[in-house]
Amino acid sequence: MNMANTKTYKGIYAMHKYWGKKPSNEISKLIEKYTNVGDTVLDSFCGSGVTLIEALKLDRKCVGIDINPIAIKLSKVSTTPIDITKLNNSFENIKDKLKSKINSLYEVDWNGEKTLVTHTIWKDNKPIEVWYSTKNFKKMVRKGIIKDIRMATMPLIKPKWFPKTIMYENSRLNVTNKQSVADLFTPRALVGLSLLREEIKVIPDNDIRDVLELTLTGALSQASKLVFVIRRNNKTKPEVGSWVIGYWMLREHFEINVWNCFENRYKKILRAEMEIANMFAKKPLSYFGNISLYNASATSIPVADNSIDYIFIDPPHANRILYMEQSLMWNAWLDLDNKIQWDNEIVVTEAKERKDKNIENYNHLLDLAFSELRRVLKGGKYLSLAFNCLDNNIWNGLFGLFTKYDFKFIDMTSLEYSSTSVVQDSRKNALKNDFILTFQKK
Repeated sequence: MNMANTKTYKGIYAMHKYWGKKPSNEISKLIEKYTNVGDTVLDSFCGSGVTLIEALKLDRKCVGIDINPIAIKLSKVSTTPIDITKLNNSFENIKDKLKSKINSLYEVDWNGEKTLVTHTIWKDNKPIEVWYSTKNFKKMVRKGIIKDIRMATMPLIKPKWFPKTIMYENSRLNVTNKQSVADLFTPRALVGLSLLREEIKVIPDNDIRDVLELTLTGALSQASKLVFVIRRNNKTKPEVGSWVIGYWMLREHFEINVWNCFENRYKKILRAEMEIANMFAKKPLSYFGNISLYNASATSIPVADNSIDYIFIDPPHANRILYMEQSLMWNAWLDLDNKIQWDNEIVVTEAKERKDKNIENYNHLLDLAFSELRRVLKGGKYLSLAFNCLDNNIWNGLFGLFTKYDFKFIDMTSLEYSSTSVVQDSRKNALKNDFILTFQKK
């Protein structure tokens, strides 16, 4: 089965960052190959919901499970059509209430003229370059001044609620002892983001509120201190980077106007929501009961025995991506971090306070997860697994689970990515692509 023609992430799949997304067209091929219309597809590590979306497109039912709260919210939004007019009205209402207020945090008098700061480049906690606009010019540049420091660190508006969640110390993710989520932002950014969160929280429509909550979390990284500065030898003007992986606050980084971050993310979300609306436009009302989502562990799947026709999973590849620790910033801002089942996460991590998350625990929980997969899959049906690792012991353990639970090997193919990542490019434990292994339940 040729799986080399991958598509880049766009539309629905570009609405929000999430790690380990598999090319949607390739997932679609697998679902078409191993299922029929009306069959039920399970992904017990559903992440951003790629498998679920493709199953729904092909008129299959689907069940999505993930231990990560933000993953379930993202999967829900990605598979729920909403009233676009209602969404736009809610956004415009927020814009009317907050745009001017948030922008006031970035207004600086310069040469006798009121200017609006759009970007600030900080180096060693000092503003070395400021990008701003005036009534007549959209893009101007000046050196940082003392007032820039005062406005960023001592904003005149008090913040609403913002997360003070302490992160797990982990040198691999550059999280230091007692570091909090709030430390990732300037005091000025915390004010702007907290105002947005407060306004979104009171939206009465659950579906609209979910979309705008994801707009907020999707904007967090660009509004944080995690945006690095790109300097190319052949260009005099620095370029804006983005959050890659880990919580690396470099000596030199951008601070971007919070309202601009929010509005730019909303434009991406809106395009995705229009695609979702079109995807469901011709479906009957009964179709919207075709998906079930559970914020639960893959070690305890809440569905009946022998009820699933096909399984596609992409479980954590040992310590390759620390999904929950990486997602803590998002979960904390939505006050979802208190729902996280840290003990049940199937992962290997170097975090000092999570020493029990070692290879033995990983293998134990993965064993429990495979036991559940065996239980819920119908006899004679298929399970496909995406995996990527250079550790022979992990591979041997994985194949041992398939043998233990009486699965017959059917096929293996290489899956290229739509785009590479820093992990794939540089981490010694990472391959350049995944393998898709398919087994049949005897």
